[in-house]
Amino acid sequence: MPTKSNKEGHHSVLYLYTVNGKMIKRVKLEDDTTALFVDGDRVVLGGAGGSLEIRCMDYISVKHKLRLKAGVLAISKDPRNQHLFVTTADGKLLILTSTAKPFKKS
Repeated sequence: MPTKSNKEGHHSVLYLYTVNGKMIKRVKLEDDTTALFVDGDRVVLGGAGGSLEIRCMDYISVKHKLRLKAGVLAISKDPRNQHLFVTTADGKLLILTSTAKPFKKS
């Protein structure tokens, strides 16, 4: 997917193909992709510049987008599919949740 940095005029491109090999859609990404996680009909992309995108696989449309302060190194989910874990180049571990309830301090 990624080859060179955006500063050199290159960027990551996301392609969607049919099972028979026909290209359905091609999307140029704003950031160089450094991490990718597929979960059912969603794909989560993390970029070197700090972008984090959740895209729908049907037409690779953006569902959610975040801009982080540092580049994304890895993306994973917990076994119960409640949390998304994102590690960044500045050493942070972000835990994103789909629940609307804030965490309670003990």
